Amino acid sequence: MGDVWAPSKRLTDVAPSGIRVIFDRAAALENAGHRVVHFEIGRPDFDTPRHVKDAAADALAAGHVHYSSNWGIPPLREAIAQKLAHDNAVRYSPDDEVIVTVGANEAVLLAILATIDPGEEVVIPTPTWPHYAECVRLAGGHPVFVPLDPTDGYALRAEAVVAALTPRTRMVVVCSPNNPTGAVVAAEDLTTIAKRLSGTRILLLADDIYESLVYDDVRHTCAASIPDLRDRTLVVGGLAKSWAMDGWRLGWLAGPRELVRWALRVRQYTTVCPPTFLQYGAVAALRGDQEPRLAMRREFGQRRAAALRRLAGQDLLRVTRADGAFYLYARYDPHLPPAQQLALDLLERQHVAVVPGPSFGPGQDHAIRIAYSCSLSDVEEGLTRMLNYLSDLAPASAA
Repeated sequence: MGDVWAPSKRLTDVAPSGIRVIFDRAAALENAGHRVVHFEIGRPDFDTPRHVKDAAADALAAGHVHYSSNWGIPPLREAIAQKLAHDNAVRYSPDDEVIVTVGANEAVLLAILATIDPGEEVVIPTPTWPHYAECVRLAGGHPVFVPLDPTDGYALRAEAVVAALTPRTRMVVVCSPNNPTGAVVAAEDLTTIAKRLSGTRILLLADDIYESLVYDDVRHTCAASIPDLRDRTLVVGGLAKSWAMDGWRLGWLAGPRELVRWALRVRQYTTVCPPTFLQYGAVAALRGDQEPRLAMRREFGQRRAAALRRLAGQDLLRVTRADGAFYLYARYDPHLPPAQQLALDLLERQHVAVVPGPSFGPGQDHAIRIAYSCSLSDVEEGLTRMLNYLSDLAPASAA
C-alpha cells in the first residue's frame, strides 16, 4: 500500500491524548461490570441545573435549530461580555470581541491557529493540560516547556517565564487555576510578566476555564485585567467546569478585535457555530440563578478538604495545596513504577482511574493527577485503595 495510510506531516509530533487512554479503558471495565472510581475525569459529576436545561429545551421547541452567526447568538455574546466586566474587570464589545466556541478546547485551538506561524515558540509552564502543546504543533509552532517547582506549589513565577523568552517567542500560555496542579497565578506575577512583554509582539493566552473554582481566601485574577496586558491577551472561558455543562460544548474566546477577527476567520472554516438552541441554555446559566454554581463549588471545597485530610501524615503521595480547580497533583517515590505503568496497574488491579504525569508534559514520570470531581465517598474509597496499593509496592521496591 506504500504510504497510502500515512498521516499529514503536521501530525508527526502530535501525541494521542493520554487522558483518553485511561478514560476509554475505565469505560471498558465498567461495561464489563466493574465499579471504577473515576479520578481521571476532568468534569463535574453534577447534573446541569434545571433552569439551564429548560431554556435550551424551550429554544429547541421554538425552532432555534438553524445556524447562528459565526460569532454566536447576540444574547449569549452580551451575557459573556457582561460576565467578564462584572467578574473579571475587563470590558469587551459583544459585537466583535467575543466568539462563542465549541467548548474552551476550540477557543484554544482558534487562538493558536490564528496567531502562531511555523517555527514560532509558545512558552508553556508545566505540568500543564496537554492540548496547548499539541495545538501549537498543529500550527507548526514549537512549545517551550517551563518546569514549575513542586516545592513552591507549582506556582507560576514571572522570572521563570521571562527566562524562557527568545526572539522567536510569539505567545505565553497561562492557565489559572491550573490543570493539573490547581495552582492559582498571583496578580503580582502577571504584572511582572506584563512589564516584560511591553514593547514586544508576544501574546498571552489566558485559560480561565476553572476561574470560579477557587477555595479558602484565594482570588482569581484574569490576566487581561492587568494594565498593559489587555491588548495582547486572548481570554478562554466556558461553562463546562462551573456549570456542569461539559457535554454541551460551549465556551468563549474574548480579546481585542484586532486578534479576535482572525480567530473568527479560522472558525468559519471549522465548526461554523455551536448548536444554536444550546446557546440559549448558556444565556440562562450566565444570567439566571447562580446558586447551583455556588453550591457546586462548596461541594468541591468539601471534597478537596477531605482529600487533603486523607493524604495528610503519609509520604506515599506528596501533594501541594491546590487552591483551585478540582485536581490534586501527586508525586511519588521514583523507585516505584513509572506513572504510565502505575496508572494502568491502579486501574486494572484496584479499579481506580488516574491520569499519568507524562500526559502533562516532560519530566512528570513519577506523578499522577487525581480529580476529586466525584462523590465524597468515592474520594475516600479511591484514595484508600491507592494508598493501600502503594504501601504494598513500597517494600518490594526498596528490596
